[in-house]
Amino acid sequence: DPKVGVKRAADPKVDMKRAADPKVGVKRAADPKVDMKRAADPKVGVKRVTEPEESTKCVASQPEVESSDRISFDPPLYLQRYAKAIEICRKYEFKRVADLGSAELTFVQYLKNLDFVHQIFAVDLDRELLERHKHRCKPLLVEHINPRPEPLNITVMNGSALEFDARLQDLDCITAIELIEHIPAEHTAAFTETVFGGLQPRHAVITTPNSDFNVLFDFRPGEMRHWDHRFEWTQVEFISWCEGVRERYGYEYELIGIGDPPEGSEDLGSCSQGALFIRTISIHSVELDFSSDIPGPSSRDEHPYEVMYNVDYPVRSPSLTPDAELLNELVYISRSIGLKEYEDEGADVSCIPISQLQEYSTIAQFRATDAHIAHLAEGSNDLTVSQDKLNISVINIPPSPEPRTEDEEEEEEEEPFNWQNYGQNEEELW
Repeated sequence: DPKVGVKRAADPKVDMKRAADPKVGVKRAADPKVDMKRAADPKVGVKRVTEPEESTKCVASQPEVESSDRISFDPPLYLQRYAKAIEICRKYEFKRVADLGSAELTFVQYLKNLDFVHQIFAVDLDRELLERHKHRCKPLLVEHINPRPEPLNITVMNGSALEFDARLQDLDCITAIELIEHIPAEHTAAFTETVFGGLQPRHAVITTPNSDFNVLFDFRPGEMRHWDHRFEWTQVEFISWCEGVRERYGYEYELIGIGDPPEGSEDLGSCSQGALFIRTISIHSVELDFSSDIPGPSSRDEHPYEVMYNVDYPVRSPSLTPDAELLNELVYISRSIGLKEYEDEGADVSCIPISQLQEYSTIAQFRATDAHIAHLAEGSNDLTVSQDKLNISVINIPPSPEPRTEDEEEEEEEEPFNWQNYGQNEEELW
């Protein structure tokens, strides 16, 4: 929450890629298609373990505590959580995903780069926060130039995780990364009922702080990692909650841990604990069970969430076949090579071996044979194929000179100014 000084990665272009040398402490690279393998590697989870110097206090003016003088994480723990969630999404290739508690929409920036994801619902209770950050879901210029192979819709919604919205029902996955601890303890039953009894996703990824780990942060008794946390579960309490979901709603679960403890403290568990829930029964009609004192859906409106932003991403034209794409690349690269030879050597025609063209990654990705490339080039008006089918020729057409304006032409006709005679009398000087 920016209001309380919580520092987050505000942009997917944030530098999250380390140099190859682990000794180099550089900041992270600016690419949303970040290599998060390092974040997912448990061997790099713990940065250091030293003796404590003073207590770490969690107050409203500080960010969430996830490091101390005794232990810190590299990459940061929030990146490791995102990496774990993305790892699960890749494994199961979820097509329709909802992220509850999206906040600044940072996790959405990673989800949208998975080509197999077709629909993302980003939900948060803080309307003002979504209003400030919804522009982050807008397609980038490069995503217009190089469209996705599959369609993608992102819908940003303002609503409560305690309310049922039928548009989010039966999705491939619902994620709630470090969300449940912000809900009052007496209302967690409403959250559980809404997600697993109402929305009934085929999979769900839930993470939350592990309070057993807090002893490494030198907390005082009862102290929590963030001022807005209403509770923090121990490992036993979290497993008990998972068992309740399994027994009541027909889900199996696999425990996951993010942020390994230092050597000798394995009994404390991971810094963040989580679970992947997998639905084992068919979806059923929704009859949500809320007691009267728990704030759940207040009406029979099936769509209580407000849509604040909705966008369809550019998608590659289905009429453009792989052969058509390959031919476009052949023409583009052949012309580029030819133009370079024209500028360097004045060559009017360039003869390019097909084997040379195959070295370009944009052509090699099609895995086409030389014979197939020759066949495609024969059907082009821009390229000529040699008799032995081993070379492609292109006529080099230099770029047309830019038309000159009348002012430029007049400047050329003007006689050069004689500086030697300038300023010899006051009239010319003035």
